[in-house]
Amino acid sequence: MDFGLHPSKKLQKLFTEKPYQIQEPEKSKIIFLGRDANWDINIEKDPLFPEFEEYLKNGISYWQTHGYHTPMLSPYYKGDGKTYHRNFKKIGFTSDNAEAICFLELLKFPTYGMSSKFHKEYIKMILDENNKDHLNRIKKLQQNGKVTFFIPDGLRKYIDELQLFPSNANNVIYHTHFSNAISNEEITRIRLYCISILKN
Repeated sequence: MDFGLHPSKKLQKLFTEKPYQIQEPEKSKIIFLGRDANWDINIEKDPLFPEFEEYLKNGISYWQTHGYHTPMLSPYYKGDGKTYHRNFKKIGFTSDNAEAICFLELLKFPTYGMSSKFHKEYIKMILDENNKDHLNRIKKLQQNGKVTFFIPDGLRKYIDELQLFPSNANNVIYHTHFSNAISNEEITRIRLYCISILKN
């Protein structure tokens, strides 16, 4: 499979308006930082696409309305991403926490394909002038210390390579990727971290 910017103009427009999911990063308490917002290349043909549009326009309202944090948890969704979000759901967040939670990626544009298998192409997109403001936004969010970043272990090398921020910063927590063999014990540790953050 190839990798690149997603061809959907509708998806691109949605990410131009909001290059994040659920809460605005600056208003959140917890940011789950990822590589890229990866979508099925034929996502517009999915019967649930109108629901994805609803989610990307207002993730907080979507969560509160539907009872789960993403359309990928809908019983009618058959595409990729279900494993990640099923494991994420085990943390125990509810729609009451929606205003504190943000999904954010190093790349502000939606993509298709597997970025992990196209390192050079991915780095080129990350370093593109059009993504510079987005990286600066992430850097400022980390520096202000008001938000905690949860980051998959595999992303640490990119943060170091980009010199985005000190990878051992106090408000940065690394974990096994939710799509991988993350244990229930590790999810419990994440839950306890999150409970303490949400209490403050």
